[in-house]
Amino acid sequence: MVDKNNSEDVNRRGFFKRILMGVGVTLSYGTGAVYGLQFLLPAKKKDRFRKILVTSLKDIPKDKGKTFKDLQGREMLLVNTNEGLKAISTTCTHLGCKSYWEPENTRFFCPCHDGVFDVNGNVVSGPPPRPLDKYEVEVDENDNVFVLVKDS
Repeated sequence: MVDKNNSEDVNRRGFFKRILMGVGVTLSYGTGAVYGLQFLLPAKKKDRFRKILVTSLKDIPKDKGKTFKDLQGREMLLVNTNEGLKAISTTCTHLGCKSYWEPENTRFFCPCHDGVFDVNGNVVSGPPPRPLDKYEVEVDENDNVFVLVKDS
């Protein structure tokens, strides 16, 4: 003879064991999936910037510029305009040729394909698809001029 209460306890106990086993397996696979996705799709790091000391403010007269290189060796021009100091890349956005500052015309000119950029680096004419790269400029209390460039 089978005890009815005993078989219900076994079935009830077995049911709860299966439920807990299922929850444990689901949590472990879920945890593994989360770590797997973090490995395959890492979070984008924030851009870090570094200040480069370029010159003293008194060494850049109005409408004149000073050429310098950033940490990756890219050439830039620091120009003192009526609107303030501007740091602009001299690499043309069309094919990477070197553009030149023409102070008499207050513009950047790329001789490769006659690309013309205004004092802010915006395209005026020619084939360049976008403006020249611009960088933030800071002047400290001692009139030292710093340019913020993206850290590699």
